Amino acid sequence: MKKRHIACHDCELLMQVPALKHREKAYCPQCGYVLTRFYQHAQTKLFVSAITALIFLIFAIRFPFIIFSLHGDEKTLTLVESIQNIDSMSYMLISALLAFTAFIIPICFLLCVIYISISFKAKNLLPLTAAILKLTILLKPWNMAEIFIISILVSFIKVQTMASIEFGHALFFYLAFIISLSASFIYFDRYQLWSLYQLKNKRSEV
Repeated sequence: MKKRHIACHDCELLMQVPALKHREKAYCPQCGYVLTRFYQHAQTKLFVSAITALIFLIFAIRFPFIIFSLHGDEKTLTLVESIQNIDSMSYMLISALLAFTAFIIPICFLLCVIYISISFKAKNLLPLTAAILKLTILLKPWNMAEIFIISILVSFIKVQTMASIEFGHALFFYLAFIISLSASFIYFDRYQLWSLYQLKNKRSEV
């Protein structure tokens, strides 16, 4: 890959980034910000991690998450129902925020990543690839699935003093989803993706 210009995200210094080897990083000479990281077969790894994360999230939504037992009465909650319970306790804004950051935004992000990966693998770029790539970059910082799971676990510490609590399979599926989503973040590099898009776009125009 030939040298391309890039502006630092922190100090906006414009510079050229040389070709990188596997696991190499490019730093801003002015502020030290990491401009880009290069991984071999990053696109394949990004696609696989996104598909894996989406599958784990689907399983996490379908299976029981928490099982309450109080005085012989048992109640099972899924992940979605746990958010709905927050809504029923007059915390509608918090419930909506959790729904967006823990489910809706990660799903949109993963679907966009999958679309972009398919577009780059195709003979010609799929429609709206550039727009979806921009959207994916905007969505990435709003993925807060790990904060959701921590908040859920902390919120049930008080409940545990009043009732017996067991965690279902959904907890482990959701943890696996978070790990897979984090892996996709590692291989999602905006500079590398835009460079690949420009290269693919030039070949499509030929």
